[in-house]
Amino acid sequence: MIRLMQKADLGTVVSIENLVQSHPWTSKQFEESIESYQSTVIEQQGEVVGFCILQPVLDEANLLLMAIHPGHQGKGLGFKLLDQSMTLLKNNPIQIFLEVRESNLSAIALYEKSGFHQIDLRRNYYSTAAGQREHAIIMVKSCSDDFSQLFKS
Repeated sequence: MIRLMQKADLGTVVSIENLVQSHPWTSKQFEESIESYQSTVIEQQGEVVGFCILQPVLDEANLLLMAIHPGHQGKGLGFKLLDQSMTLLKNNPIQIFLEVRESNLSAIALYEKSGFHQIDLRRNYYSTAAGQREHAIIMVKSCSDDFSQLFKS
């Protein structure tokens, strides 16, 4: 089941974030995301096992953060969560943008399966756990199959 994130989910969400990120968000950042963005969670047998945070901006959106608990990865939950979270966006974005670590091949594959493609590279964007720098791949998904409809009056 996919639903909006609630304050009661924060402990679990922060725990998942700490498992998957070298520079995790804080509990306060997640709490603020509930109020400011579209923050969703996915449950399996009543347990939160992942989250997705999308930031609607005018006629676009940004995927800020997404994670699935390592014990539940590889089961299609990330695809389901991302797909349904994008469908829930109320601003009906024309495009959705994201940045992903160049080394995160499983996430890149998920995003490509979801219809995203690379449009640019942000050099030395992310810090690594070893104190190095890593490139970010900038990806976009066009949400309209027919852009000509956008220009008709």
